[in-house]
Amino acid sequence: MRVDFEYGQGVMSAELPDSTDVFIPGITYPDPLHIPEDCIEQETRSSILNPIGMPPLNQLAKKGSKVVFIIPDIVKGGVQPTSHRKIAIKVCLEELYKAGVDRKDILLLISNGLHPRATVEETRKILGDEIFGTFHPHGQITSHDSE
Repeated sequence: MRVDFEYGQGVMSAELPDSTDVFIPGITYPDPLHIPEDCIEQETRSSILNPIGMPPLNQLAKKGSKVVFIIPDIVKGGVQPTSHRKIAIKVCLEELYKAGVDRKDILLLISNGLHPRATVEETRKILGDEIFGTFHPHGQITSHDSE
């Protein structure tokens, strides 16, 4: 089968076996609808309160529970105000506090893989001022060190 792919201002052709499945983003399958920016927190909260295949946080956690958030490093981006990290952590914290978890029993761990450890400023960008300000002064934010 001959397939023509449009890109930029040109067309690329390819000869492919007849058994090849060709998927063209946004054409073969329509792109999913995005969540409007003013609904992100509400939709995130709905997901966290109604997880698939497991009880919600307020049933899993209780006073005395120890909690670790594992958070991707800055290499993955996510520093905008509506990043999933900032929104999801905020909502999860609210639910954990409602369940009786103490702030002192929560650790935020930046997962770097083999990247350098996150700097203080990068950590602030990843988490936002509010979450950073709540946990950093108490030594409850750390950055993974693969060494």
